[in-house]
Amino acid sequence: MIPWCLQYLQAFAVMAIPAVGALLAWQQVQIARVKLQHDLFDRRYRVFDATQRLLNSCAAGSASEEDMRAFLLDTGARAFLFNDDKLIGYLNDIQVRARDLQALRSEMSRPGKILHPRFNFNLEEDKTKAMDALSKHQTWFPEQLGMLVSKFEPSLKLDKSRWRHFFQN
Repeated sequence: MIPWCLQYLQAFAVMAIPAVGALLAWQQVQIARVKLQHDLFDRRYRVFDATQRLLNSCAAGSASEEDMRAFLLDTGARAFLFNDDKLIGYLNDIQVRARDLQALRSEMSRPGKILHPRFNFNLEEDKTKAMDALSKHQTWFPEQLGMLVSKFEPSLKLDKSRWRHFFQN
């Protein structure tokens, strides 16, 4: 016959092994959530960085076709990465305005009617109208640089309070 203390130990082990397994499984789920949050952060930050680079180049007056291409490549998955429709609309607006700015600049360099569909006026007759449109676009981009962090902050903020116990020293 087995001593009573070993019998209790055996019974405790039978209950403790599944409890430890459940605890490890719960910790794995928590770690997977943290990893997902960090992976999303990396991808979302890439969109933020591409947006900031495009805004900087447009504000400096040096936005090229290569800048637009890089922006489109880096922000192409924005509809899948962000749950915020306002932010997605904002990124779409930046894209449209950057294209318009490029079109206005290229059209201003040659005389005649502006061919871009959003700007329907003749440069020779409406020079001030064209200059106003270009000026509005050129002032819009520097203003956006100051607001960019606040627009992205809710999506890029890591929830530290929830995961604090994983990262304590």
